[in-house]
Parts: sequence; C-alpha cells; structure tokens
Amino acid sequence: MNGDASSGKQRRFNGSFLLLVLLLGGTLAVLCHEGFKPYVLFWANDLPLGALVESSAKLPASFFGSWSDFYWLGGPNVAFPPTLTNICMAILTPVHHLKFYVPMAAFFLGFSTWFFFRQLRFQPLACVIGGLAAGLNMHFFSNGCWGLGQWSVCAGLIIMAMGVLVSPDVKEHWLKGVLAGLCTGLAVMEGYDSGAILSLYVAAFVVFLYFSTESNPAKAVGKMSYVGMILVVVAVLVSLSTAYTLIATQIKGVATGDESAESRLATWDRNTQWSLPKTETLRTFIPGLMGYRMDVYTTSDTPEAYYWGSIAEDPHFDLIRDLESKNPATRKEASAALHLPPQITDIFGSSDASAKASQDDIVNKIKGQVAGMQRRHTGSGEYTGELVWILALFALANTLRKKDAPYSVKERRMVWFWGGAALISLMAAWGRHGFFYGWLYHLPYINNSRNPVKYLHPFNVSMFILAGFGVEVFCRKYLVAPTGKPVPLAKRFGGFEKYWMIGGAVTLGLSMIGYLMYNSSFQDLLNYIQKDAGFDAGAAQQMARFSIAQVGWFVIFMASSLAVIFCIMAGWFAKKPALAWIFLGAIMICDLSRADTPFIRYYNYKEKIGLNPVVDYLRHEPWEHRVNSRVFPAGGYMTQNLTQLCHWWIENDYPFNDIQTLEIDQDPRMAVLESSYLGLFNVGSQSDIWKLTRLWQLTNTRYIFVGEEWLEPLNDMGEPKASFRNVMRMNVVNKPGVTRAEDAGDLTVQTNSDGPVALLEFTRALPRVKLYANWTNADDQTSLHMLGSKEFDPEKTVVVSKDAPVNEAAGSPDADAGTVKITHYESKHLIMEADAKTPAVMLRNERTGDSWNVWIDGQPGTVLRCNYIMQGVYVPAGHHIIDMKYQPPLKLLWVSLATLGAGILLTGFVVVRHFRQPMELTNDAPPPAPAGKPGKA
Repeated sequence: MNGDASSGKQRRFNGSFLLLVLLLGGTLAVLCHEGFKPYVLFWANDLPLGALVESSAKLPASFFGSWSDFYWLGGPNVAFPPTLTNICMAILTPVHHLKFYVPMAAFFLGFSTWFFFRQLRFQPLACVIGGLAAGLNMHFFSNGCWGLGQWSVCAGLIIMAMGVLVSPDVKEHWLKGVLAGLCTGLAVMEGYDSGAILSLYVAAFVVFLYFSTESNPAKAVGKMSYVGMILVVVAVLVSLSTAYTLIATQIKGVATGDESAESRLATWDRNTQWSLPKTETLRTFIPGLMGYRMDVYTTSDTPEAYYWGSIAEDPHFDLIRDLESKNPATRKEASAALHLPPQITDIFGSSDASAKASQDDIVNKIKGQVAGMQRRHTGSGEYTGELVWILALFALANTLRKKDAPYSVKERRMVWFWGGAALISLMAAWGRHGFFYGWLYHLPYINNSRNPVKYLHPFNVSMFILAGFGVEVFCRKYLVAPTGKPVPLAKRFGGFEKYWMIGGAVTLGLSMIGYLMYNSSFQDLLNYIQKDAGFDAGAAQQMARFSIAQVGWFVIFMASSLAVIFCIMAGWFAKKPALAWIFLGAIMICDLSRADTPFIRYYNYKEKIGLNPVVDYLRHEPWEHRVNSRVFPAGGYMTQNLTQLCHWWIENDYPFNDIQTLEIDQDPRMAVLESSYLGLFNVGSQSDIWKLTRLWQLTNTRYIFVGEEWLEPLNDMGEPKASFRNVMRMNVVNKPGVTRAEDAGDLTVQTNSDGPVALLEFTRALPRVKLYANWTNADDQTSLHMLGSKEFDPEKTVVVSKDAPVNEAAGSPDADAGTVKITHYESKHLIMEADAKTPAVMLRNERTGDSWNVWIDGQPGTVLRCNYIMQGVYVPAGHHIIDMKYQPPLKLLWVSLATLGAGILLTGFVVVRHFRQPMELTNDAPPPAPAGKPGKA
C-alpha cells in the first residue's frame, strides 16, 4: 500500500462522483424535464398508471402475495418482490414513480458502472465517461421509457456485483461472495429472466477472474469454487421467494403443446419472434437508421422517424420472402412449409421462365392475405453509442500492443473477456436469424426464456465496460504531463498510434463513401420501405430521407470522435486534460441524448384518463360484473374501429377505476386450465355466437362495449335468446379542446340515442356469487363436455370437480337455494353473507387458485373447484358468514428478507470500514509513459 492516510483521503474524495452527478444527473434532468410539470407522467406501455393504482397491485400488501382480479377471471400474479424498484414504488406515489423512475433507474446504472471502474482503480475520467455511456445508453433508456426501467436497475446490480468481486476494499473471499450474491439475487428479482441471463455472466466472470489472477490452477479452482458457491447460495436465498412465485405463476401448469415436430416449431417461432435481424446490428452504431419508434406509439406530426425494421415480425414473412428466392429448392421448401397445395409447390419448384409470372401472382395474393399479420413490434432502440463503439475497439486494439502496453496482463485478459462476452451476446441476440441461438436453445431452461433480443442487455454492458477500458488508456498514455522536450507530431504517431489513426481514417473514408452510396440509392430504399415494409408512399419518402440523414449524422459524430482521439493521442491535451473531459463528455452526452430523445413521451394524466359515460356507469360496485369488447378474450375486437379506444381503456381507464374485464391483454404462457376452457368457445361463424354468449354467461360478463349492430345477432343467435338490452348508445368523439387526437387517450364517448356504439347488458349473465341447490360431481373431461353443451343450464346446475367432491346429496335443479351477497370486497379478501334455504354449493365466478382459504361462520371449510375453472364452497342450510382469503405461503419470503437484511448489514460494515482506512493508491497497471516519450507497438 502506497501513500499515507491523508493522500488516501484526497484520492477517495477526488470529485469524480460529484462530476458524474452533475453531468449524468443534469443531462437526465434536462431530457426528462417535463416530469417536473404537474400531472405530467412518462407514457410507459408496460407500466401504465392504471396498473399502479388498481387496488390488487397496491403496495405494501402485494409484497405478501398478489391476486390480480382485473383481467380475465383473476388469477395469481407474481408477488411483488422486495426489490429496489418496488421499494421505490412503495415509498413514492404512483404518479411520482412514473414521473421520475426512468431517470432514477438510468442514473443508478451509470452510478454502478462508475463504481465498477472505481474498484478497478481507474482514473476519474474513465469512471465518469463510463458512467455516462451506461446511464445514457439507448437500449436501457428506451426500455425504461417503455416501462421496463427495472432492466436498468437489474444491469446496474450485476455490474455492482462484479465491482465487489474486483474491489481491493473487500479482501475476504467469503465477503466478496456474499455481497456479489446479494447484488446478483436482487438483479434476478428485478429482471426475472433478464436477471437470470445476466447472472450467467457473473458466473462466467467469477471463473475468469480467479483463473486470470491465480498462477496456481489448483488454488484458482479452490477460490473460484469457494466464492462461486457462496455467491450462488446467497443469490438463491435472496431471490428464493421470487423464483417460487415465478414457477408457480409462469411455468407450473402452462400449456406446452405436444412433442410433434409441428408443435416444437411453433414453440420455437413463438419464443424467438423477438430476435435481432443481422442487418439491424447496424442500429447499434447508427441510431435512427431504421427509424426510432413504431408509428402507433409516437405522437409526432410527421412519419419520418417511424421504425421500419422487422424485429418481432411474424416468422411466416421469412417463408414468404423465400418464395421470391432465385433458388428453386428454397422456393419449394418455403411453399411446403406454408402448407400450400402440392400443385402450387410444384410451380415454385420449377425453374422454367414460364412459371415466373404464376409465381409472382401467387406471392402477391399471399401478401394480400397476410396483411393483418404482425410486421414489427418493438418499443426500444438498440444504439450503443458511436463513441462507445470507437472506445471499445480502441481498448481491444490496445491489448495487441506488445511494447509499452497500457494494460497489465490481468487487465488485458479482462478486456478480452468483455470482448468475447459482447460477441457471444450479439450472436445470441440474433436468435432465429443466426445459428448460435439454435445451439443455446437446447440447453436446460434456455427454452423457457422468450425473446433473444434480451441478450442485448449483456451486449451493451460489455460495450460500455470496454469503453471505460479505452478511456483509461488515454489517462495512462496520453494525458500525462510531459517531462522531457516536446516531441514533433510525426514522431508521436509511431507504431500503434500510426496504425490506429490510419485505420480510423480509412474507416471514416469508407463511411463517407457508404453515405454517398446510400444517398444515391434513395429510390431503392423508398421502394423497400413502401413495398416490403408496408408503408404508404408519402410516409416512405420521409422515412427514407430521414434514414439517409441519420447516416450523415453518423459520419459527423465519427469524424468528431476520431478528431478528439487524435488530439488526445497527439498529446495536445496532456497539459490541459480538462479539455479531454470537455470534448469526450460533450460528444458522449450529445450523441446519446439525441438518440434517447425520440423515446421520451409524456402525457397529462388528468387529460388522458378521466370519467366518461361508460366508465362512470361501470365503476359502481365493479366486483359484481365484468365487461368485454372482444370476440375471444385474447383475440380481436368485435368492432374493429373501437380497437384503439378499448385497448386504451383496459390499460388505463378500467384499472384506474377498478373495473374488471374479461379480456386477456397479454398471456404468452397460457395455463392448461385456461387453454382447455377457452377451447370450448371458439367462434368460427355466426352459428357459433351461442358459444360466445355461453362464455359470457359462465364468466359473469354482464356488459359488452361494441358497435350497436351487434345487438340483433346476439339476441337472435345467442343463448339464452333475447337476453341483451341497450344500456346506452353513443358516438366516439375527441375530448374537449382536442383538435388532433395523438392516441386513444384523446378520445371519449358522447351519449346519443342514435349513436353507432353501444354498451349492452347481458341480463342472463351469472352473478359473481350464486347458490345452487343442484350440483354434479364430474372429472375434467366431463365438466368441459357439460359446459360446452347447449343442453346444459348453468343457471340451475353447477359442476363440482371430483378432486374435491361434495358428498352430500344434491337437491332439485328447480329448488330455490336462497341468496348470497358480497358485503366486503378486496382482491385477496372478501366476505359474503348467505341465506341458504337448502344445503347448497356457492359458486364464485373467479378463477380457482391453490392459496385460497375459506371460513364459514369462523370454521375452516374447503374451497371447491366448480365449473372446471371457478371457485366454490359448500354451504349448509341457514344464515352464514363466508370469509375467503388468498394466503400464499410466506416462508420463502421471510428467508429472502432475512438474507437481504444480513447482506445489507454486511454492506454497511464494508462501507464504514472503507471510510475508516486509507485508500490503496496502486493498481497493477504498468507505469504511464510521459507524453513526450511515445511508445512503440
């Protein structure tokens, strides 16, 4: 250890953190300045305000289990784990959380990266620039704007775990394992499968770290195993409750399909649909090359920045493109995969010129038929940063220097590690578009994770860590005050410096040529955006020009970055290193901020979410009924021109007012119970409308918001007939003061007796709770058969599952069973008062669940499974108070909390010890060379 306590104190408080707060915090404050306005929130697709304020999601109650009663029939949801995000959410109001969480999460990621470089004892410049690269990284920032800010926190915790592992302040190996495990476990709780993916990189880093720092392989294995075991155990204990609830709600009981080749292919297509096309790798260093945000999620007056890439495109489009291949075998294979008739497949397999016209005609017809299939869907950008790319490549290039190397052997290996991690992550992110993910997919548990684009998390982490290593070279080699005589510029650029600048100049020249070629191909680009990407001519022209302009900006920022690096390597900033801070910081902030800006979208929730006649009608005692607007709960809307408005309401207005809907907004892993039940009610034609109304009847769906034209066919062809009435008719109009509707939040309804839109009441829908004197015990197959039969009368008989049968004899179907009403309602606790005239089964039209318990007059009872998917309780004759509570097991939560608490205490111990002892000033880097004596490669 070099230096005394006073020098250590000076080094510890070098001001780099304050500078990070000023630069990163200030930049985020400017970018997100609208959040300081009253009632103005981030628009977050995956975290709308309604989802935070609806009663079943309120904290802190949801820390102890969550029953989501808002969508579908209700169901167990992932219990809110005690993460940094959820603690923040519990402390802040939902409004303030949506105002400030995105910049807070981005700053945490930047701070964690700064912390990592500080533990490596890097120079302040490297720490701050690395923090800026992470905190303003478009991938994480744009996902935060989409409502996934926890991914930034997750990545920050992973980086902090690796910072602990390399920290000289934490000398005890067991303590390294505990604190790194604490961070890793918290990261898994924050990011779920994204956290699990990133945790694999922590494991790889542990292996790398001890094998690269220990010369004795036996000792390396011993230390690696010791630290790794502690890390894994602590991480598992911390995240145990989250893992349990994830398995219980997202994996257990999920429909997996059969083992046929067709089923496996469908699962592969579904799990890999969100893959990064190889050509879109260009977006990681050219922002806006293919636009920024999708047209349906932007409020811009012009379409120039609409995203026109193909992330999440339906896999069938690949096959359609293959039909246009020049290779007859490829065309024939694609035709067979699309299940086209044999004679059509033969046409595509023909190489005769005479068949070309028929092939083109068939392809055009197919394209017309698949117009409704998904072409693209993403809410994020993938720009890493041009300066970040250059600095990362600079770091990798410096590992090849043999003489006057800026890195120690250990550091050089670490750069290689992160370079390899970046490459592997990028190949994995290509998903179905590359070969590598096909190998990964067959590993245990990998095929349970969806969306290979999530591997862009570790890719971006690797890139901004490499960038920090690149900046550290500047500090060690070129920003050191000269001690000798000035050296001519020509001599400064000898060896490595010369080759680097030649390579940079050649790359810049090729980029300029590429820009000119891209500009000259405007018409081809226009045709592609219009014909292949599917945009109209006017929008395509603006989008093409915008794309070309973005390449122009790419060239400008490359030239600026290379110019600053040239000045640094020339030694011009050696006497005034503050200039390097200014120029590098300015380029990093300007470049990343311009790329982040298109993803920032605010809205005034007082204007967007408010009462209208429909919501006002439905919000009274909302637990007594459900509302629906779809033909199928997870399918399309019954009235197409109401799609956007209905979808806005189910994500905002309905949950804001605790209105429960039958619709399933998202369920990528549908349980067997749901898939089997919903399979009874597929509607293929008007003759199947009775199936639609049977589903609504069984599920307490009393209100239907649709076009008025549905009233007659529902009354004529639904069962029971003539069961629908108009509650109100209305027009869809702009809200007062809105001249141009940015989204469906600017729309409302206005009552009008002749309006084309109606709120219908289904008068024969079953109530939420009902007593039955008549019941029948049946297995699952028999239950489904009965429920799907026209002859079955759900108003008179309830089907009780044989796995918890009612042994008492059932009464007559026509007997009056009595009445029951809900006197107290919460999503996890309700009280009912029953007056049973005969022994009865009380049907509760809410999805069955393992953790529901019931007490009848204070005595424990049994929760039955009724009508295949619903809850039920046997009630003796007489007056009774029925108390039902959702009580998932909490033992694992206490284990997680205890481990978390112990980890926090140990963290406090390390921090206090850190500030009580002098800081080690040495690192294992080679001594810096004076600027007047350049080295040779």
